[in-house]
Amino acid sequence: MPSLSRLLGLREGELPGVARLALVYGGIGGATAIADALVQAAFLARAGAEALPWVLGTRALLSPALAWLYARVAHRQSSRGVLAVLAVLAAATSVGARYAIEAGAVGAIGAYAAHEVITGLLALHWGVYLLDHVEHDAARRAVAPIYAAARGTAALGGVAVGLLVPTFSVGGGLWIAAAAFLVVAPCAFVPERRPEPERASVRPPDVPSLPLRRGWALLRSSKLLVAIAVATVVMVVVRVTLRYGHQAVLDAYPEEVLAPLLGWYVAGANVLSVVLQLGLTSRLLERLGVGATNLLYAWATLITQVLLLVSRQGSLVVAFGARFAEGELKHALKTPVSPLFYEAFWGADRVRARAFVLGVVSPIAQVVAAGTLGLLVAGPEGSVAWAGTCAAVIYVAASFVQSRAHRQAMVRLPSKSAKL
Repeated sequence: MPSLSRLLGLREGELPGVARLALVYGGIGGATAIADALVQAAFLARAGAEALPWVLGTRALLSPALAWLYARVAHRQSSRGVLAVLAVLAAATSVGARYAIEAGAVGAIGAYAAHEVITGLLALHWGVYLLDHVEHDAARRAVAPIYAAARGTAALGGVAVGLLVPTFSVGGGLWIAAAAFLVVAPCAFVPERRPEPERASVRPPDVPSLPLRRGWALLRSSKLLVAIAVATVVMVVVRVTLRYGHQAVLDAYPEEVLAPLLGWYVAGANVLSVVLQLGLTSRLLERLGVGATNLLYAWATLITQVLLLVSRQGSLVVAFGARFAEGELKHALKTPVSPLFYEAFWGADRVRARAFVLGVVSPIAQVVAAGTLGLLVAGPEGSVAWAGTCAAVIYVAASFVQSRAHRQAMVRLPSKSAKL
């Protein structure tokens, strides 16, 4: 189908492989969207936005240990098998959440935190899985349709929540989320793993041969990893303040109203996300490159934080705008770009670097953000919005530095002409 390939920005012969990867990520996107809308509705109705620091703190305590376990296993096992196991664990988490929310506020906090942890592990591994199945040059063309598939199924998941929750309740909807995650497990084995080039077994001369068991050692040897880590810390703070901003408005709604409302929002927002990904992301990557495209998302968060700061309190439109920037816009613009920064790492360092950032740096940032958010919530009105705006300014600067470090790291990477 050459016409469809051209429409998606793909080259001849790339469409079948991209379609198989889109099937897998589409399953993840749909299941995650259903579970996310339901656990957030239960959390806001039973605990409230003021309890968000407890969710972030719990997630931050659990994530490092699980990321360490992931790093120990992932580089020795098939990426397909690891993804299948994570999908089954996500299904079990949805079932557990269905019963946990019956315990009230504490159970809703635990269900939300557990959902955040398992979906975080899925996001962590997806970057490795993707690059294990498509070469980095092809990945720049493939990320938009692949990630658009996830946004499309997320929109369908939102429709399902909007239609079914009034009949089956939030608890019944979580059974549907669990079933959707179980469908992902066998789909993980559909894509064909790309053959490793011969040069992948040879470490380039300018990359030090370090016996890395922890990301800290790699951090000391890579300016790019330092830049990614700093930008990640600031982004966590920015997204936490955005999340509190929209949840503080939404927790005024009862659960039976909020769950369908979130479902219909998820449907509409993800349709827009698909349009952005198919119509914009690939073109931005082709014309601007990885770093500049990543910088655009930082600017978008700054604009949104300013809108939260100047808007009147309680605006549902601004609340959903903040949620879009914190969630769906990130999935459309930032998330497809993030794995591409790790193409500058060699061999097993790719797994270690990604596990370190998402499993160590991000949880530390979440602990700091949770504590800071708790203090801001207890402080004067508007403190969260002011802090979020300041953090967004820093995030723009950090993203610029990350872009420059990535360009420098790619120059040092062996060129394709250096194949053995």
